[in-house]
Amino acid sequence: MCDKENSKEYPINNFEIALRMRNFEIEQLTQRNSFLMVFQGVLFAGLLQSNQSKLFVNLMVCFTGCVVSWYQIKMASGAKFWQCYWEKTLGEYECETRMTDKPELFHKDDSLYESKVETMMDDKKYNRLTKWLVISRFSVSRIPIHVGIWFLVIWVILVLYFCIPYIFSFFDSALCCLVLPQIDNWHIT
Repeated sequence: MCDKENSKEYPINNFEIALRMRNFEIEQLTQRNSFLMVFQGVLFAGLLQSNQSKLFVNLMVCFTGCVVSWYQIKMASGAKFWQCYWEKTLGEYECETRMTDKPELFHKDDSLYESKVETMMDDKKYNRLTKWLVISRFSVSRIPIHVGIWFLVIWVILVLYFCIPYIFSFFDSALCCLVLPQIDNWHIT
């Protein structure tokens, strides 16, 4: 239970803890994503180096790339979940600390964010493209999810690239075995 004397410090302590946890999630996302990106780069370099010499090895590299991409997507999505959780918690603790209904730091009022950032960019004379990109507020914590999805798509395309010629040759030979003997029996009179 809480002391009555420490009850005013309770939201402040929780705010500090929640802020540290949010920052920890973001740091961990960056480190984990960097590791997985380097790992996928090594897989891709190995695939390029193989010159398509061994189908089985190429397929295993591609399947490994698919699995790593899938885990990258899951890891980044989980980190984004916890970041959102801690930001929502920070907003609640901020309201408790300031004794208001509306948080000032972690709020959803996009126009307030945009006006502050636009003013700063106008003061520093940003060009229109840069200003548009900044105001678009692309999420750095969502980008690893999108990158993981693209890597997964690329790995699946590479699996198909290596498999399709063999699939077609299998069906071609099966078709030849089934259809050509019947054609030989046809007599044109």
